[in-house]
Amino acid sequence: MWYALVEQQRQWMRAWRAAAQYARHACDAWPAPPLAHAASSCYADLFEPLLGLTEEPPPFAIRSIALDGRHCEVDERIVAHTPFCDLRCVARARAERAVLLCTPLAGHAAVMMRETVEALLADGDVYITDWINARDVPLAAGRFGLDEYVAMLDAFIDRLARDKRPLHVIAVCQSTFPALGALALRAQRGCAPPTSITLIGGPLDARINPSTLGLAAASHSPDWCERHLIDIVPAGFAGQGRYVFPTYLQQAEIAIVYPHRYVALVDHYTKATSRGDTSALADARRALKEYTALLDMPAEYFLDTVDIVFHRAMLAQRAWRVSGTLVEPSALRYVELLTVEGTRDAVTGAGQTHAALNMCSGIAAAARQQLDVEGCDHYGLFTGECWRDEVHPALQAAFIRAEAARMRRCTTPRRSGVVPG
Repeated sequence: MWYALVEQQRQWMRAWRAAAQYARHACDAWPAPPLAHAASSCYADLFEPLLGLTEEPPPFAIRSIALDGRHCEVDERIVAHTPFCDLRCVARARAERAVLLCTPLAGHAAVMMRETVEALLADGDVYITDWINARDVPLAAGRFGLDEYVAMLDAFIDRLARDKRPLHVIAVCQSTFPALGALALRAQRGCAPPTSITLIGGPLDARINPSTLGLAAASHSPDWCERHLIDIVPAGFAGQGRYVFPTYLQQAEIAIVYPHRYVALVDHYTKATSRGDTSALADARRALKEYTALLDMPAEYFLDTVDIVFHRAMLAQRAWRVSGTLVEPSALRYVELLTVEGTRDAVTGAGQTHAALNMCSGIAAAARQQLDVEGCDHYGLFTGECWRDEVHPALQAAFIRAEAARMRRCTTPRRSGVVPG
């Protein structure tokens, strides 16, 4: 396949870049042509990420936040590790709740949601599913499909459930499907639910108003995808021999199917440059690096998603079995459910996320809420102005509402035959 050739070309370009940087530093004493350094920086910021020359995604590196008018230090650490994903905790002092942020395994590194994490720190300690590049996972770690994804989330939630603080689960985009599956299966086993569940812009019923991406997935069989979209990790990586959906194909997908986000980020970069606003330029540069940080996806997971999510919509059809057990979202009880969609979302079709409200019929109608954000595209659901002004405040209201409801249930005298949640 092409992976080895693409990686060889990247190695050549990295070597060329290193040589050019060395030559530039060696000539720093000479007068530089006008705009020479600016042109060099522009190339490094805008084009190198698209070529995949950066080998590792940038860190979250959230050192502190402003909270209630005071400076609040932030601590970051790994609290659980699996071969394919770390559970990363970003914590602050005196946080009264825990928030599990299920980031999508859809090609982007989890750091793309840095802004989301930073905002949620105002509400509590944030736990993030931080994905590991599949090319770096040895074959001995085994497969990673949707079943393994659900089992991993189940274990993470189990760990966080030991905390006495309220736990709020937020799943974004692709992660809504396995997250709802894991929570439903836990309810079926009699495990206590989290305090609230928020599902944002995810294909829970991909049959409804399919997007361009959804139509492309549904129009190609898993066999076709396996033949044309799956490659083998070459020598030089810990995951040598693993079958993956590689980043070089994902870069083409981003450029062809959804170029708007990159164009918007470049626009922010150029405006900051033209104004000479160093702070805005640093933010724009960081956002570009975070957006273009991509990961190889395990082939099993990618093919499972094409089949189970887009071809057969098995969760909506009540036909999805995980390790032999039928997933029943209607088993969920005593939890606040919020679904969020953007009216200009070109990645997830309108109504695909709100479909969870009907699936989770065991939750009281008053505890099932939906939010439609006018003029909001897919990425605006968790970054930028729409996230800050509409989505995050709605989440905060849901947290408070859910915690109040749980407190009322806990303080209501138990009647015969009634078990409080």
